[in-house]
Amino acid sequence: MFREHIMGFGTLFRLANLLTLLRLFLIPPFIFCFQANMMRSALTIFAVAALTDNLDGKIARRQGVTGFGKFMDPLADKLLIGASLFCLALFKRVDGGLIPLWMVFVIIGREVLVTLLRVVFVAKYGQVVSASQWGKYKMTSQLIVVIIALVLLAFQDYLNATLIVQSRGPIYFMMYVPLVLTVGSGVEFLVNNRKSLFALVHATRYDPEAGA
Repeated sequence: MFREHIMGFGTLFRLANLLTLLRLFLIPPFIFCFQANMMRSALTIFAVAALTDNLDGKIARRQGVTGFGKFMDPLADKLLIGASLFCLALFKRVDGGLIPLWMVFVIIGREVLVTLLRVVFVAKYGQVVSASQWGKYKMTSQLIVVIIALVLLAFQDYLNATLIVQSRGPIYFMMYVPLVLTVGSGVEFLVNNRKSLFALVHATRYDPEAGA
């Protein structure tokens, strides 16, 4: 038993998992820099966090994926994206923000729902649901749009600042791409896990080995 605990504890400190934890720790300084209008610093921090998302996936595939990584990696992604979206929506220099709050609530609502269902599936069935391909497309599109938005804000003095810093500017229209992919991937998650959901709603026993 002691040996199993030591081995489980050791998997937490695999490089892929450490990169996931680093992504979490980068969120507070990112928010601080954005709110302080230190856009280039915010861009740098977010870019490093996005890089860790790419690296930890590649490393995990080489070293072996852990239960901690399966759960915490998408959670860290969601917290990072959620923080960046709220920063854009609450941008002080624009009435109504750079993107409307309803977009943020739709995207975050999907993430909260899927995360809660993942937790329930693990607790009730011991079933860890990994991110699907569409979920990865969704995450990639969110990262790309936020990075482009931060680039525009960081270098607005060299661009058309009046166009960039407005509530219905390029950042607003770009956000529709991850918005559509986010909703679509959420629907896909519900469809792929419909048997688990059916069993959960009807309080019946479900064997995850029987298929999704």
